[in-house]
Amino acid sequence: MTELRSFFDSTPLLDSPAALLSRLRAEGYLYLRGVLPVADVAAVRRHVLAVADQAGWLLPADAGEPAPQADPHAAVWDPAPAYRSVHRRMWAHREVHALMHHPRLLALLTTLTGHADLLVHPRKVLRAVHPRPVPGPAETGWHQDWPEIQGSEQTLTVWTPLAPAGPGTGALAILPASHRDGILPLRLASTAIGWEANVHPQHAHSGAVAPGDVLIFTAHTVHRGTPNTGRHLRLSLDVRYQPASAPIYETCLELRDEPYGWDAQWPAREGDPLAYYWKRHTHLNVIPYDPRFDLWRERTALAAGERQGPGARRALQITAAYSSPPAATRAAALLRGLPATRTGS
Repeated sequence: MTELRSFFDSTPLLDSPAALLSRLRAEGYLYLRGVLPVADVAAVRRHVLAVADQAGWLLPADAGEPAPQADPHAAVWDPAPAYRSVHRRMWAHREVHALMHHPRLLALLTTLTGHADLLVHPRKVLRAVHPRPVPGPAETGWHQDWPEIQGSEQTLTVWTPLAPAGPGTGALAILPASHRDGILPLRLASTAIGWEANVHPQHAHSGAVAPGDVLIFTAHTVHRGTPNTGRHLRLSLDVRYQPASAPIYETCLELRDEPYGWDAQWPAREGDPLAYYWKRHTHLNVIPYDPRFDLWRERTALAAGERQGPGARRALQITAAYSSPPAATRAAALLRGLPATRTGS
């Protein structure tokens, strides 16, 4: 059992860039309060909840309640098509993206990277996670961002909640100083989604995180989402930032995944500073994707499916939804052969 301790609060260091950098280098993360304006976060939250309400994910709001509760009978999980269609409508909204370009955030990341020419990854990740009565395989296990984003080791992730979050309602947990160990091997997860870093931590840092707060961490910092056993959707955004001159993996740059294509969901408007903003960087160092992590994940998922091992179902679901043939085809076939189980497992 991993003991959760409180985040180091680095907010008092905001006026001391050298101290901030020292804390980031030592611990692999920064927890900072009140970086984003609460009103701007609230506007994005209203949009996301409106889409969730239209999809039937929410119960009728009680008078005086700050946010409607999630309907437990409407819970659905990625990569189910019913989840992805709703998520697409949440994500394809200009203000979701604009929030992570806020001048306060860009100024802070400029300080931390030491580069005024900053590239914000177009792949902004919006998460809307239904609550579960008990922890289960809908949670993401301990992992590093590096296998997914690759590119530059100078890349930093910013995670911010759209609604209050804490341990037990979906706040992140972070393994302090875990970035010092480099890229860690993976293992198939039996109590989380798909795969996880091969770690066995005795303690981690987490805590209550409010709208406007941010967590910033490196691509090698090990982290995970805590289970959402509350009554509301766990809503958050995470985005990557790097020096524009540093290498970037090719599909972190262009949004080509249907049905999430930027072109289809957010057409460029003349004069909009966010329309295809990354194309204004004319000398990007775009590098090819290294598929070794994906190939390993596919092989372990298929092997687990063939022996009907623990963790096979979620790994096969992800492989069937996101991999290319023949791995996706084989994963789908193995899924059909697994014993029936309760929904959501």
